[in-house]
Amino acid sequence: MSPRLKFDRRSSLPVLYTRGTHYEVGFDIGRTFRGIIEDYLAASKHSHDSLLKQFGEGDGKAAYDVTLENLKTNFPQYIRELQGIADGARVPFQHLMVLHLVTSLSPGQHDIFSSATRPNLGCTSVSLNKDGEILLGHTEDAEAEMLNHLYIVEAEIIEEEAQGRWGFRREHFTALCYAGEVPGFCMGYNRHGIAFSVNVLRPRHIFSGKTPRHFLCRALLAADSMAAAQRILQDAGVGAADGFSANVIHLARDGGRAFHNFEVAPPKAGSAESQVSVHVVERGQHFIHTNNYQHLKTEEHCEALVVTSSRRRRARAEVLPPPTSRELLVALLSDDEDPVHPIFRTQDPDFITTALGLFDVVKREWAFWMQNPKTAAPLFSLPMTFQWDE
Repeated sequence: MSPRLKFDRRSSLPVLYTRGTHYEVGFDIGRTFRGIIEDYLAASKHSHDSLLKQFGEGDGKAAYDVTLENLKTNFPQYIRELQGIADGARVPFQHLMVLHLVTSLSPGQHDIFSSATRPNLGCTSVSLNKDGEILLGHTEDAEAEMLNHLYIVEAEIIEEEAQGRWGFRREHFTALCYAGEVPGFCMGYNRHGIAFSVNVLRPRHIFSGKTPRHFLCRALLAADSMAAAQRILQDAGVGAADGFSANVIHLARDGGRAFHNFEVAPPKAGSAESQVSVHVVERGQHFIHTNNYQHLKTEEHCEALVVTSSRRRRARAEVLPPPTSRELLVALLSDDEDPVHPIFRTQDPDFITTALGLFDVVKREWAFWMQNPKTAAPLFSLPMTFQWDE
């Protein structure tokens, strides 16, 4: 793939509707998007080969094995789902599993976060909890190889038996997905009225053998309340392997709503539960979250580029008009004035904004831009439907 084609931003985002068991839904995802998954793995061959090597021998292999065993114990349905994606796409399971891991540390080791992750300059989320305008907007930023390698899955999952540690049996969600990964890590919503976006965070200390954030975010797609969301993120008995933030709206059948920002970090030494802090966005307020810890008291990897980028993006947001309307919120997320760390990133050779999504609860729609909203209308909008609509 030539550099010119590699960065040719397309106005295209395919959508799959599927129903079945976890494995069947995964298989449909892999089969339908086989070409996108294969293209992404080819475009990221150097980093992907490094991951396969990293987790294929020595301490990395031990970390891979213990992480997989924990997931098979606590979230076996999502491992079957990922196996379905791999089978449908005709790629080895391990080639997709390594996409969900961030560290080569030995199982349980406590150490400095270092070169185990690829460069990441981060996403921006903006919540507006205002009567008449209930909004959650998010720029999805990723390695440049991910450009044009996203898709949307609307899935209804039906199992005869309760699944995993939380006993989920039925799930119905819509999610923006990275190629080859389980749904939930970008943004999505479910029929229980939970909608969320995710920001990667960089704690200085991490553990391997814990639950990768991809799988905690996957479980969020089954949450039916804020209490359930917090329980999932705390992951008692194991805890998160890495750091992230979830910007969550819960809409109730009676029209009530709650906005929470959860910041998550790996367990403290000797603990087996994620560190979780909750910030409530009250009515009339807006909240901007990038890729640094804002309220959870934990040591951050301050030298990481994503933390520097977050500070620059937040500084830029502070001089823009407050995002107190849909128009102003989209304008903030489309801002590209900072020459090095813009909010909407298009020129960086390694890291780029791949999509912009906006949940508009009043209009009951989820809008998507693949181009900067400064120059393009939304590509399309999906209706947001909930179980009380059926």
